Amino acid sequence: MKSFFQDIYAVWRRESRNVIADKGVMIFLFFVPLFYPIVYALIYNPELVRDVPVVVVDNSRSTKSRSLARKIDASESAKVVGYASNMEEARECMAEKESYGIVLIESDFDKEIGRGERGDVTLFCDMSLLIRYKALLTALTEATFDLGSDIQVESISSVGANGPSLPPTIDSTYYPLGNPEQGFATFLLPGILVLVMQQTLLLTIGMMGGARSERRLRFQDKERGIFAEIFGKILTYVFLYVAQLVYLFFLVPMIFRYPQIGAVSDIILLSLPFALSVILLGLTLQTFIKERESTFVFIVFTSILLLFLSGISWPLFEMSSFYKFLGGLFPSTWAMQAFVRINANAADLTEVGFEYKMLWLCTLLYFATTYITMRYRRAHDK
Repeated sequence: MKSFFQDIYAVWRRESRNVIADKGVMIFLFFVPLFYPIVYALIYNPELVRDVPVVVVDNSRSTKSRSLARKIDASESAKVVGYASNMEEARECMAEKESYGIVLIESDFDKEIGRGERGDVTLFCDMSLLIRYKALLTALTEATFDLGSDIQVESISSVGANGPSLPPTIDSTYYPLGNPEQGFATFLLPGILVLVMQQTLLLTIGMMGGARSERRLRFQDKERGIFAEIFGKILTYVFLYVAQLVYLFFLVPMIFRYPQIGAVSDIILLSLPFALSVILLGLTLQTFIKERESTFVFIVFTSILLLFLSGISWPLFEMSSFYKFLGGLFPSTWAMQAFVRINANAADLTEVGFEYKMLWLCTLLYFATTYITMRYRRAHDK
């Protein structure tokens, strides 16, 4: 047993020395996680777009249509930059990027409302950026609801009742749980931080695997038992992982004021199987990496794929069983789901128990694959 722990220490010491001596590895292990979240967060800060330019085509030219246009302009999301006489003129404004939307009010808008029917308003929006579409749609929706309330009060008052004093039939309140700012980065970046941690760890381990293709390092690995080599390397990258964990999971959300209401103990307990599974996945892939450059081809290529498979940007219930299974093979999928729920919705570890168990299952799976691939590598090294 003493010899076993001595072997683990020897592997840990040699692996740590090799990592620290490799400048390329140190860049991807520390500098990329340091600057990438900051750059990404600054791009989307502030997170909400306001006063998105919009052009109104008012074919009704009535009191109510002008009131609707004023309400749209009064909202914080949209700004009416002008009125167009027809759709052709409005399209020219959009083509010249003077506006990003067109509000078309039909000619019989006021007449239909007067008959107690529904007045039609159409929004044409530049869909090159969904966040602008959301802002314009929100502004138009709020304006139409507000105008509808005014019309209802007028209708009640016309029959002799005191409309403004009547209580509303339904009193609704909107609480954006987990994202009070309703911002893009607040909902996406906490999940991306988990993906950044996984990708940088895999890049680091993969680059070390490319360096290990040299004959000298291969024979050094054979000096120790397989289990000692596995545990020694796990110990190396766990120590290196702690700095990323503190920075990405605690400091970055604090700096940019992202939701951070989860218990610290739950985040740490969740991070343990996540770190182990990612490290073991990287050690499994090391066997198939013969050159350092090939690491970037595989790891960087999967970044966007894993973001979509995680269920953060696209809901899991809309995915087929194949894509759910494919996403479940990567620890980031389970960690992103659990971390967002803990940090943004104050879930505890029992409420993310399924994701927590799946991370431990990934750990066991990749421990087995790491053992198999290391035996294969040693058997085929000459």
